[in-house]
Amino acid sequence: MSSVAPSTTFGDESTARPDSESEEMGMDMGVQPLDALLEADGMDNHALVAAAAGTGLTHKVVQKARKGRQLTARAQRKVLAALNGA
Repeated sequence: MSSVAPSTTFGDESTARPDSESEEMGMDMGVQPLDALLEADGMDNHALVAAAAGTGLTHKVVQKARKGRQLTARAQRKVLAALNGA
């Protein structure tokens, strides 16, 4: 019976840390056109949420949309409906 030395690392080293390119990009895609539209109309996040009363649109979702975070299709539709209704 042969003995096998235990490995000191677990998994592939490349998956241990995110690459520097991913770290630099972060999760935000930058300021979005939605932000400029809301500022041009003098609206803040609360005004957009108030315009979407009863749809379940939250301040958190509006903030994500303005910063360029990835939104689900459902959240995108809620933001669009609120913007069109405002």
